[in-house]
Amino acid sequence: MKSQNRFGSYGLRALVVGVLILISQPLIYLIIRASEKSGSDIIALLTRQKTFEVLGLTLALLCIVVLTNVFLGTAIAAGLHYVRIPYPRALFVATIVPLAIPSYVFTYTWIALIPALQGLWAAAFILVLSTMPYMLLAVSISFARIDSGLIEVARSLGLSKFAVFTRVILPQVRRSISAGALLSGLYVLSDFGAVSLLNVETLTVSIQNLFKSSYDRSAAAVIGLLLFLAAALFVSLESLVKGRDFESRGAEGFAQRIRRVNNLPLSILTTTVLALYSLLAVVLPFYVLISRYLQNPSAVAASDLATAALSTISVAAMGAFIAFLLSLPLAFLITQGASAFASVSEKITLMAHALPGVVVGLALVSFGSRLGPLYQSVFLLAFAYAVLFLAKSVASTSAALALVSPQLKEVAATLGKSKSSVTMQVVFPIALPNLALGVLLVFLTAMKELPATLMLRPTGMDTLATEIWSFAAISRFNEAAPYALLLVLIAAIPTFILTIPRTAKNEIAKNEIAKNENEKKVSISQ
Repeated sequence: MKSQNRFGSYGLRALVVGVLILISQPLIYLIIRASEKSGSDIIALLTRQKTFEVLGLTLALLCIVVLTNVFLGTAIAAGLHYVRIPYPRALFVATIVPLAIPSYVFTYTWIALIPALQGLWAAAFILVLSTMPYMLLAVSISFARIDSGLIEVARSLGLSKFAVFTRVILPQVRRSISAGALLSGLYVLSDFGAVSLLNVETLTVSIQNLFKSSYDRSAAAVIGLLLFLAAALFVSLESLVKGRDFESRGAEGFAQRIRRVNNLPLSILTTTVLALYSLLAVVLPFYVLISRYLQNPSAVAASDLATAALSTISVAAMGAFIAFLLSLPLAFLITQGASAFASVSEKITLMAHALPGVVVGLALVSFGSRLGPLYQSVFLLAFAYAVLFLAKSVASTSAALALVSPQLKEVAATLGKSKSSVTMQVVFPIALPNLALGVLLVFLTAMKELPATLMLRPTGMDTLATEIWSFAAISRFNEAAPYALLLVLIAAIPTFILTIPRTAKNEIAKNEIAKNENEKKVSISQ
């Protein structure tokens, strides 16, 4: 049995190594291309004033967005969970809806409202609207899973509500805050659409400009490596900040009633902040999209809309499925327990997530051109989506697998089930709903991807994202509106599904049901 387990462990690690090699192709491409320049040319490129300016803008934008999300996002999530406000469920959904709106659509709608909008602070404003849902989702879920027993103990010891929040609650959600900050920061580092439309030359825009203006792929690769280094440092910093896991009773907190603070000024403040965010991130963008569409409803043929929508859905679904398949060995490795190999593998996927679509596009164009049939294929574009968003798939897949009780797996093993049988008959059936949600998240993100789609789409293929960009880039907002509105409406469906509450209580019940069914099957077979 030990030899079988050892063999299985080696096989899993081999699969993980294979996945890491696949997703490392963009980085390998950058290194190969950058090496075509001499050392002196690389130093000259990295030390020029323009590079320092671009790097400074990128880091400034990163800090503004991440810090705003950390403080404002945590406060909003806490208000939603602990403050007595009207219609908390509706307000929560309203704060997550912006997840369905790409950053370039946000930018397009706000430029339509304020044509002079541009610069660093405009980009920070747009990217806060775009990334806030990542923080709200992460922290809200963590608040829902909090160990309420510790809160009751703290109150019984005479701690004030503020002291309970800062000394008891916040330490339990620290890792979720860190995770939300990480997702927000990586989004900022990889964003192209918003910053390009707002004339903010970040590292991603600089890479695109170097490639287009001078066709200097080697210089673009050097800047791409600089971006990768920034992402690596950011991921490492996040690992230091989040610290160790906070030990608690976990799911038991679900069974206890949430005590909301009944304070009128605090309730008014929380409701006002939520309403203001919903106005800026949901109401106004939808108003612009609908009004622009109504100004010229016949600007775009229905057949063109349907074709673009079908292309978007099909290639995004293919990319989400490929990402799920690639994430499985990594997720199994992560859920097996802490190890240096698992930690390094997870960090590599996170750093790959920060590479912009233009870099992944350049790499796959280079490699794909040597692969014959794969070049200019839908599969290559779908694979690009899988590489870009594998980190999201790994995180969601490992979280889904971690929900399955270890005790349940042990019981199944003691009943004579092999590891593969336990996985197929016990783990997957229980984890399936949450695995599906992870696929939905990647599907939602892939639908909105722009740079890689522009570079890798087969000739004659248009998606909703590329059509929006082609019209918005030349300020033809009326023609862009139908595509943007349809993209947001389609993306709103998986977004709404992601907001459906799921409780640990339900997961425990599912585990128990599965356990009983498994025992019945075993007894029948015997």
